[in-house]
Amino acid sequence: MFRTSYRLFSKYREYILILTIVFSLALVMRVILNHLDTPAAINPAEYQNTTVMDNHMDSILSVGRRLFYINTDSSRKLVLKCMATLPEGSPQIRMKLLNFIGATYQVQDNYEQALNYFYRALQLSPSLSDSSLMVTIYNNIGDLNQRTGNYKAAIGFLLKALRLDNNQDLSVSILNNIGTVYLSLEEYEKGEEYLRKAYSICLAQKDSVALSTILNNLSTVFITRKESDSAIKYLSLSNTIALNTKNLLAYCLVCNAYGDLYFSIDDAERAITNYEKARKTAMEINDPYREAYAVMGLARIMLRKVEPDKALLYAFAAQAVANRLKNEVLLYECNRLFSEIYEQNGNFALSLAYFKEYILLKDQHVNQSSLRQVYNQEITMLNEDNRVKQLEIDRKSLIISRKNLLSFTISIIFILSLLGIFFLFRNYKYRQAGKLHNIIISLNEKKSRASSEAELLERKRIGRDLHDGLGQILSVTRLNISAINQRNDMSKERQAELIEAAISSIDNAFEELRQISHNLAPSVLTQIGLEGAIIELVARVNKSMKIKAEFESYGIKDNLDQLIQNTLYRAVQELVNNVIKHAGAQHVAIQLVQSDHDINLMVEDDGNGFDLNSNLSELTSGGINNLKSRVENFHGTLFIDSTPKRGTIVTVTIPLTNT
Repeated sequence: MFRTSYRLFSKYREYILILTIVFSLALVMRVILNHLDTPAAINPAEYQNTTVMDNHMDSILSVGRRLFYINTDSSRKLVLKCMATLPEGSPQIRMKLLNFIGATYQVQDNYEQALNYFYRALQLSPSLSDSSLMVTIYNNIGDLNQRTGNYKAAIGFLLKALRLDNNQDLSVSILNNIGTVYLSLEEYEKGEEYLRKAYSICLAQKDSVALSTILNNLSTVFITRKESDSAIKYLSLSNTIALNTKNLLAYCLVCNAYGDLYFSIDDAERAITNYEKARKTAMEINDPYREAYAVMGLARIMLRKVEPDKALLYAFAAQAVANRLKNEVLLYECNRLFSEIYEQNGNFALSLAYFKEYILLKDQHVNQSSLRQVYNQEITMLNEDNRVKQLEIDRKSLIISRKNLLSFTISIIFILSLLGIFFLFRNYKYRQAGKLHNIIISLNEKKSRASSEAELLERKRIGRDLHDGLGQILSVTRLNISAINQRNDMSKERQAELIEAAISSIDNAFEELRQISHNLAPSVLTQIGLEGAIIELVARVNKSMKIKAEFESYGIKDNLDQLIQNTLYRAVQELVNNVIKHAGAQHVAIQLVQSDHDINLMVEDDGNGFDLNSNLSELTSGGINNLKSRVENFHGTLFIDSTPKRGTIVTVTIPLTNT
């Protein structure tokens, strides 16, 4: 029998081996799936040690967080099963689980269920000494209120969370959510301030998931400012992080943001592509709110392309999602969309009907948001179910009692708002006019002072030239003539030498005087024009053998204003002189170009260069400052581009339309 069995095994051993491997793999997969989907039941007797139970729950939550952005429903199902097996007591563990379940509903925009679980978790907080869980829940509730448009309550909860977050564990998320609230209120500068703080902390913590969200929110700031290049830069970084971390929710948000960006710059095809990607991803992760947002974006594109029938189909799809979610914000936005579509179709009756429905739903939402704030503040102090029910009854009574006053209150607020806006606008115009007047006075004072300083420096330079140049030459000449006059016994050869030296000195004095006169009012400009004067200056520089100079000109006209010619010539003198004295350059290139609108001078050298920031004080003093003042008198600009060891480029542009 043994031999028979052995022969059978030898004959079919390959098949038996394959079946064994398949069975083993199936068993391993079964164990893994059981670990993910059905956590082991908790035996209270087994978990007398709370540390063991905490570790088990933390491992369950860790698995849930990994599934959170991939399959939110599966992560909630996992934690709900775990909580069903949790023994009585254990408030800290139960609070963690309730908060996590609320977060899964929140990300799917089921705000009613999310609030339910968040407040159930808060009811356990009095029995805890650790405030970190309360920080998390306050942050989640603040974010939820922001999504529903209850911004005042949102800021209240988020600031409370920020004060409690002593260890800075959740500062990134809280600051990001506060920034998002301000973006929703169209306070973009304030929103960007909080987002920048969150971004700095996030980089230090290397939290890629949060970084993707923050970058996405920052892109919204640039989209509203119509700075599309910056928006694309931030969205590209966010998209890369989302793809690398396989964060489908972040990827969905990025696609919707891309759609908004391309819609804002009238790139319909790219906008459609990104909204479609966002819609597909939202359906994959069961995120109906983002799905509806993408569909509404597609509807707006069709409306802009004057294709109202297609826009109507998308609007109906978005309305179906909004009705399923019972999301008031989506519902009234859908009604506004319907109103615009029917207006484009020419069906003004339906357009008006939907617009009225939009106004009604929006007003109700604003009213309910304020009531929900009161309700949420009171419910945190409740510990018994009967008081919750009583509060619900009171809330409904309050809604009924205020319904009759709603129309009157809205009318009064609307009128007062219009009056307030009118007076604020008038005050703003007066203040702006005053600021402009003060700026003009300040600029005139600065120009006058700069002109006076330039004149003083010019006088000092002339005095220095006369003293150091002409004065010394005349002194030498006087000495030579005095020597001839005082020495009667001097030989004729020596007298001839001294007379020759005196004549040479007088010639030098005339040359020096001519140079000083030329610098004061270069007659060469009137004789040979600006181009000829610069060519002559370049020739003198090359003759000195100190540096190689080149000059090019294009389109220079003969009727150029004399004052502009003088300013540009002075600029060339000043800049070439600076290159020779300070740059340590081997070569300097001068280019002069005139167009119909302006004239442009560029002086470039291959010298040492300098750091613009560290040399700022030198740039705002001396000859450069005088030159800048002269150029600004013609409404021109002077721009310096320099890098250490890479030379310097100075560009002077003077408009010709203002002269």
